[in-house]
Amino acid sequence: MRTREGLVEAVYDCIRNNRSLDSIHIPHSDVFFVREALEHRFNCELTLEQTEEYMREAGWTDGYSRTSEEQDEGTWAEWSQQAEEDTFT
Repeated sequence: MRTREGLVEAVYDCIRNNRSLDSIHIPHSDVFFVREALEHRFNCELTLEQTEEYMREAGWTDGYSRTSEEQDEGTWAEWSQQAEEDTFT
């Protein structure tokens, strides 16, 4: 069985071949949760890359450059709006 985007397999491949995990992009956990919520709400499939792009366009960062309060402010509405526009256009 293969995971949706092969991320788990890529991690195990790095471990098996003694490669650094820095050689692959592992999205922040927020991206996984937001993707599930958007897919459920809009009955569509999104890649982790698409989801992360929507989130960044809406002002999300991985938590190192903004405070938690700034990150939380309005982000769900912005992500939802962007996803809706992209899904139905």
